[in-house]
Amino acid sequence: MSGGGKQWSGHEPATVFRPLTPRGQSMKKSLFLLTAALLGSPALSGASAQKVTLDLWAHWGSEQRRPTINRIIDTWNKKNPNIQVKYTFVPFDQLPTKTLAAIAAKNPPDVVVIDIRTTPLRAAKNQATDLSKLGADSLANQFYPNLWATATYKGDQYGLPFVTDTRFLYYNKDLFKEVGLNPAKPPTTWDELEAYAKKLDKKTGPVYSRIGFHPLYGSFGLESWVANAGGSMWDQDMINPNFTNPVAVKTLTWIKDWTDRLGARNVQAFKSSFGSGAQDPFISGKLGMIIDIGGYAATLKKYAPNMNYGMVRIPTPTGQPGPGTSSGGGFNLEVPVGTKHPKEAFAFAKWMATEGARIWAQEQNDFPGAKNASLSVTTPAFRLMSANMKYTQVNSAPPYAPSYGTILDKATEDAVYRGADPRQALEEAQAQVQRLVNSNK
Repeated sequence: MSGGGKQWSGHEPATVFRPLTPRGQSMKKSLFLLTAALLGSPALSGASAQKVTLDLWAHWGSEQRRPTINRIIDTWNKKNPNIQVKYTFVPFDQLPTKTLAAIAAKNPPDVVVIDIRTTPLRAAKNQATDLSKLGADSLANQFYPNLWATATYKGDQYGLPFVTDTRFLYYNKDLFKEVGLNPAKPPTTWDELEAYAKKLDKKTGPVYSRIGFHPLYGSFGLESWVANAGGSMWDQDMINPNFTNPVAVKTLTWIKDWTDRLGARNVQAFKSSFGSGAQDPFISGKLGMIIDIGGYAATLKKYAPNMNYGMVRIPTPTGQPGPGTSSGGGFNLEVPVGTKHPKEAFAFAKWMATEGARIWAQEQNDFPGAKNASLSVTTPAFRLMSANMKYTQVNSAPPYAPSYGTILDKATEDAVYRGADPRQALEEAQAQVQRLVNSNK
């Protein structure tokens, strides 16, 4: 693997997080005391005098990730005979709505693994349990402050950070050699990225058999590219949309021009051929470069163990990194309001956020929110993730328009695939989202 520039020493992530509210006050108990409490305290293993079964909901069901979550739960269950945990797989796109429906029906899961950006929204609507009342504040200094802040609302804690992520440009070194590119010199600017992609493009007759790169393939969308260029789609408080700012318009135009060069129909048809696992477009050689999370390295290890690839920082317009060069997401552990076993659920959530996160990080290469868990992983890919955190931005969901993404996605697709003027598409999207914000204030 190749590194993306100078590596940042240590594991402290300097991820930029734009929260809805200030983070709560941290308290200073030692890591030793936390570990002892989690692993050996009778209060944890015997939190319930009678046997209790907790229901954990999460979205991990693939052959790559399901074994890891099963291993985490099995480890807990063996150590805690009186608090057993049952895992329920819920598809990612259904998890938020099903969780809210279960809360409304007064039959929620006891613990849920859910989008790191949206915990304050559920806290504001009394859908997530106030964990400060269960003692969560004493754990604050065991987690990275910027990740702890993602689950803080009005000074209280409504979730525990599980894992976060950061994104990289992955490139196929053998394909670089094939077309005369130097694998030791990956692209660092947008201009270089497009020049390299053009060399990697390959046609069989009128149809592309390989596309070097496309900005919307992988896990980096318009909003991420705007941040990469130093802009933002929202005002500083994440209240009002700012879709028509010059950086956003220029970025969407850049993506549209890239698509026009390849042909919009070609880009869409090529994407429709993508699969997962061994049929992943980068693994199968359909793409020469792709942007994905650090955990994608675990996917490559599983499905393409002999692949000769590089993993580097995402190119920027100038070649210089900034706080939004990469985008991050991740997941928090929440105890939904209405659980019949809040103390036991919190006990499990504490363990999963620390010892469980350690297991997850070791096997899946995601970055855990707990400091001690992150120190246990020393793979090259994980060290790159650690170094990239200071160039990674994680945005909270806008409080008055949390579902704005569907509107922005349509504007992007209208411009990129359906010929709409980029500025006009963004103007229409901004007007729609602003009306949504105004109606919800």
